[in-house]
Amino acid sequence: MTKQDDLIAYLFDGQRSRLPAPLREWMLASPRFTAFVETYRDKIRKKIRVTRDAEGLLDLLGELQVACCLLDDRRLEVTYEPYASAKQRGADFAVTYRKNLVFNVEVARLRESGHAPAGDRLLRVLLNKLGQMQAGMPNLLAVHVPPSLAGSIDIDHLMLQVKQRADRKDPTLFAAGRYRGPADFYRDFIHLNAVLLWADGAPLWINKQARRSLDEKVLRLVHTLACGPVNL
Repeated sequence: MTKQDDLIAYLFDGQRSRLPAPLREWMLASPRFTAFVETYRDKIRKKIRVTRDAEGLLDLLGELQVACCLLDDRRLEVTYEPYASAKQRGADFAVTYRKNLVFNVEVARLRESGHAPAGDRLLRVLLNKLGQMQAGMPNLLAVHVPPSLAGSIDIDHLMLQVKQRADRKDPTLFAAGRYRGPADFYRDFIHLNAVLLWADGAPLWINKQARRSLDEKVLRLVHTLACGPVNL
């Protein structure tokens, strides 16, 4: 058996799942991702054991795909759930560029089910994730978007509307994100550097109001690493 087969056997421990196929394929294609899975195998195994439905598996697969794509560039190092030990909400990954520039990447997934427009669903994802942006650190939100929806989302227009609604104290916006008002909302918003729709050719939105800057060349690098949809 290969190292990848051994890791798959350990992670799933006999559980029947469709997750091993793409995970094994990514490991076979990437020694660096294989090393990542080996390092975090206990964490990944636990996540697999507690995930009970197909949507949850796709969420987990989406996280791991982002790690795999980031590790495709040797200038990037990836740490999984760096804030978990502090028992606080935090990003999925801390990413180090060229050994000295560290930024966070939080991963989300826009589910295809639901009758609300894709833009409204993306807004709910954004409001849910803003609280995980770490103060004092650059933060990037990567959102998996099905190819069928990626072209229907104008991320620049959506984010402009979000800021306009916050500035005019729209109560429905704050209620959706459990914010008390504009000051409460912007306390989190200024820690968000960018939103990347994680799909081939999808756009990148950069927050000019972010408190901590992140070199645009690094944002563009991450943008180029975004790959296709996750499927089971």
